[in-house]
Amino acid sequence: MTKEEVIKEYRVREILDAARRVMARYGMQGTTVDRVAEEAKVAKGTIYLYFDTKDELVNAAVIEGLREMAAEVLASDDPSKPPLERIRRLILAQFRIQSSNQDFLKTLIIGNSLDIELESQPGREFMRVYAGHLDFVASVLQDAIDHGAIRRIDPQFAAFMLGEMLTGSLRRRLLKLASSPLESDAEAVVELFLKGIATIPCD
Repeated sequence: MTKEEVIKEYRVREILDAARRVMARYGMQGTTVDRVAEEAKVAKGTIYLYFDTKDELVNAAVIEGLREMAAEVLASDDPSKPPLERIRRLILAQFRIQSSNQDFLKTLIIGNSLDIELESQPGREFMRVYAGHLDFVASVLQDAIDHGAIRRIDPQFAAFMLGEMLTGSLRRRLLKLASSPLESDAEAVVELFLKGIATIPCD
């Protein structure tokens, strides 16, 4: 990688980080190139060297943010742990990572204003990141199935539903419907995902 490429990569990362902070503060609609430039401490024209429009900037910031969170989840995994403990640790890690990025995620989860056409280049990149994360979670669940630790179920479906449980729990906190400690919410999701709600096995 040349010196110019290193500088470009560093500058783009700074801009995308600034964009996510602005999104967290002002929401999607309130995010402007001017505000991102001010936050990143660069000239407005510098941003246009790398992004043609505000939408391109916002989409890139969202996708990169999700990519970084997915990478954190992957890095937290320890395949040497017993299957159920591995799942528990995976859930707790995702909960912690989502919660530590809740200001950024709030505008996506509550505002629901992300508008990426799935057939567009950003849409395809978004789906690559999301599908890659689901594949990883599904592989952890498949390992547990193979070891007889959990019942046979479509691991992709279970991975998706686990993601919805985590997002729903975070949404509950963002809407101030919960004031319980973060750790207790995380453990409740672990318990619900692994054991369900029935007191006796369902026929």
